[in-house]
Amino acid sequence: MATFLLVHGAWHDAECWEHLASRLRSRGHDVVTPTLPGHGGDNLSPWSITMEKYATAIIDVAGDLEEKPICVGHSMAGFVLAMAAESRPELFQKLIFLTAFVPNRKGRLLPMIIADRSLRRRILHSDFNILGGTNSVRPDTAPEFLYTDCAPDIQKEATAALIPQPVRPLFSSVSITPERFGSVPKAFIECTGDQAIPVELQRKMQSFSNFTQVKTLEAAHSPFLSMPEVTAEVLEELAGR
Repeated sequence: MATFLLVHGAWHDAECWEHLASRLRSRGHDVVTPTLPGHGGDNLSPWSITMEKYATAIIDVAGDLEEKPICVGHSMAGFVLAMAAESRPELFQKLIFLTAFVPNRKGRLLPMIIADRSLRRRILHSDFNILGGTNSVRPDTAPEFLYTDCAPDIQKEATAALIPQPVRPLFSSVSITPERFGSVPKAFIECTGDQAIPVELQRKMQSFSNFTQVKTLEAAHSPFLSMPEVTAEVLEELAGR
């Protein structure tokens, strides 16, 4: 059996993985779902949160596990995985990018968002708290692009659970090298119906690194909510167990 380390994306915390984690555990796998710093319960100032702090938190969790984890990063967490693996590649058995951002040679997240028309439209239709250092998804638009193919009750539950996202990580740059990040086996799960990160951008980002496996889901941005059983099957297949 495998050990999965599931890393959530922007505006979320560990609870978003509940449906997927329970299915992986029922298949005999160990599952760890940390909440990133500044995403709930730690009373940290949003201005103190950086991509480096995210990566350090994941490194600390991975280092405490008995078995090297298969680290799954969703959306923004692709950058978290990249930074963590660049720093400590020996801690990770495999990285799986679940419709997630992949650093290019410049390694900056916000320019990638602004450069894509769809993503630019989304970010401009969210709410910024400039003094507070956060960005929030508007509840009336969240189901449209984050939970497009989820059942209405799941959409309602997930939207209610959204939290303000610290903005500093969005301005971070992540430098990766073939010798470190490139040495960790990687897979990408693309979602063809994603309204948050269009599949065209997902496929472009797959060229930024050495992905040895690519799986396709006929899903929107959050398959761990809309099709957790299928997502669990794909992760188990990618784990090779």
